[in-house]
Amino acid sequence: KKIAEALKALDIKITAKAGGEKLFGSITNIDIASALETAGQPIDRKFITSGVVKRTGKYAATVRLHREVVIELPYEIVAEV
Repeated sequence: KKIAEALKALDIKITAKAGGEKLFGSITNIDIASALETAGQPIDRKFITSGVVKRTGKYAATVRLHREVVIELPYEIVAEV
């Protein structure tokens, strides 16, 4: 539960190459796991459910930390400048 509170406090921004709002490629749970590891909260990618995102904007991923502890993790995808 302590990890869940720490994750909720994080402000996750993932930068990706984009043309307008559309991304060149996609953002998956692997990219979210990498962003969490960079923020100091390593979570295995198999516990993150996000779907495939192909546009910039705000989204939410589901992180399963324990059978009884599941949280919604908000994150934002921004275009690389």
